[in-house]
Amino acid sequence: MVYNERAIPMSTGVHMPRAWEDHLLSEEELGEALDEKGLTWRVRLDALFREQREHWPALAQGVEALSRVLVRDIPLGSALIRLQHNPLRLTSTTAVVDEGAVRQRPCPLCPENLPREERGIAYGREYVIVCNPYPILPQHVTIVHREHIPQALAGRFELLLDLAAELSPDLFLLYNGPKCGASVPDHLHFQAAERACLPIARNFAEAQPLVSEPGITISRSATYPARALLYRGTDRELLRTWFSETLAILAEVMDSFEEPMINLIVFADMAAARDREPVWTVLLFPRARHRPACFFAEEPHRLLISPAAIDLAGLVVVPLREHFERVTADDLRAIFAEVTLSAERFELLVARLRARRKFTQI
Repeated sequence: MVYNERAIPMSTGVHMPRAWEDHLLSEEELGEALDEKGLTWRVRLDALFREQREHWPALAQGVEALSRVLVRDIPLGSALIRLQHNPLRLTSTTAVVDEGAVRQRPCPLCPENLPREERGIAYGREYVIVCNPYPILPQHVTIVHREHIPQALAGRFELLLDLAAELSPDLFLLYNGPKCGASVPDHLHFQAAERACLPIARNFAEAQPLVSEPGITISRSATYPARALLYRGTDRELLRTWFSETLAILAEVMDSFEEPMINLIVFADMAAARDREPVWTVLLFPRARHRPACFFAEEPHRLLISPAAIDLAGLVVVPLREHFERVTADDLRAIFAEVTLSAERFELLVARLRARRKFTQI
């Protein structure tokens, strides 16, 4: 038996706490920035940040601190890795996520544990969008499930596609697996942020096509140091089907009954055609381990880097100044090679993906 994406339930049926009602902003409170179709999601987010910067000091401080972070670019062949010295991310980077520690602390994403000033906007009946007070990028938000259910992607891939289309073209969505980047693995959440500072276009320009059919193409990273798969398509159902196939194959490759360790980046652009259909891009990083050896090393060899989706896409967060200053290109190559799927297993994943007979192959 291997991991079955459809076998995991979307909801536990747990009663949604009424405490969320104390943290929700109405559209009237968001302001009157209306267009002929009402409040778009980008307009809502802009209004949410304005309201929260005014009424939640922690967010105002976090946004101001983001404007002062240090950055340093390190070329890796044709790719570019941007280091960001961001002291506010120390807690997230070093989060203890073993089951025992998680069980003993209050969940920071449950409404009863949120700061009184923290408020958000409802997304459908199941999710609330809140500002991240420790941002990595501008407009950094967390999309939180209203129930306290574990971090898992099963049955929710299409939600990411829909959110990406709603927030296109300026923002991207991300998902960090519970064992490879999610600092709150016991409470389902996604994140979104502005994609302009994420060097995706440059880093994944050189991709090798694997599968192509009307509505979707799948490629593999070619020269980028982190092994990845790149999906691009206009057919929502094909994207869901192929992604589900990929996770099933990955579970076989990893001999796993659970959701494979993955990080995802998802964003959308609008086609030039009159109907303005979304063109989705999904970047999948299969993972081998949570943290690299250098995270646990003794000084002066330690590098406090704990890669998640944003890091693997090319923006590596380093919370300690001395570590930020001494990271080298060789360090980054070693870190990416350690935490992503081994070359042998990645080639096996690629071979099995291309061998699916019911799909067109190149």
